[in-house]
Amino acid sequence: MPEPTTPSRAALLGVAAVSRGLRALGPLRGDIANVIGTYWYARELEEQRMRTAANHRRCNPALSPAEARRLARRSYREYVAMILDSIWAESQNPSAVMRHVHVRGRAQLDRTRDGAVFAISHFGNWDIAATAAVALGVRITTVMGPVISPFLTSLVAWSREHKGLELYSPERAARGLIRALRARRVVSLMADVPEAGPTVVVQYCGGPVRFSSVPARLAMAERKPLMPVACWRAGSGWVLEIHPAVPIQPGDDETDVTARVAKVLEPTVLRHPEQWYPFHDVYCDV
Repeated sequence: MPEPTTPSRAALLGVAAVSRGLRALGPLRGDIANVIGTYWYARELEEQRMRTAANHRRCNPALSPAEARRLARRSYREYVAMILDSIWAESQNPSAVMRHVHVRGRAQLDRTRDGAVFAISHFGNWDIAATAAVALGVRITTVMGPVISPFLTSLVAWSREHKGLELYSPERAARGLIRALRARRVVSLMADVPEAGPTVVVQYCGGPVRFSSVPARLAMAERKPLMPVACWRAGSGWVLEIHPAVPIQPGDDETDVTARVAKVLEPTVLRHPEQWYPFHDVYCDV
């Protein structure tokens, strides 16, 4: 991506201080997330709250309207917790964070040695997933768009590059991601919230959802394994699950392959719906 403006020393010191403060708070970090998330939810437009609840109910039709609203509010809390957890990890090296991460599918990393594509979803904590992957020796390349403001964008970009991630903007990603795969790096992309590029519609969490077809396109063009990945909070730590590569068969198109990715990612969302963040228009038929 274009070289971001390096955050000022004061900004970096401020982030480090907040990170250390969150570490000192221990379990109280979750209580703070609940307060902020509840306030955020209460301040949201009613239309936004209703959309989030409707998405949860579409995903799980057994929910009553009241249960869907409670789950929507919890998703806001969990999203704040995700942000605070990412800041908590900022002042620690990846190996220290790994003491709190349980890895499932570690053996799958053998398939990444010559390059691979990871497909993740708007669920759980993707920054903790990236930190854990770096600690496991995975060289990650990813795409990053603007984050709220130029200042926050530069701060997040600096943090991710400082951890060892290679970043591209959506506008410059195409050639960069191909170069990364040919350099035997692992390209990690969010599949269900496309930032740019081509998309396909697949069934996911109760309805048709627009997924990025870029992970499938890259894996098929460069003949690299395409591996769904999820990371979610479990108690005081996280679970990082690296799934086996989805099959890519002769005659498959990008929709076929992307549908397999969605099918693998969906069950974890259904088991932990509070860590799904369906604040946007998820489904294509509404």
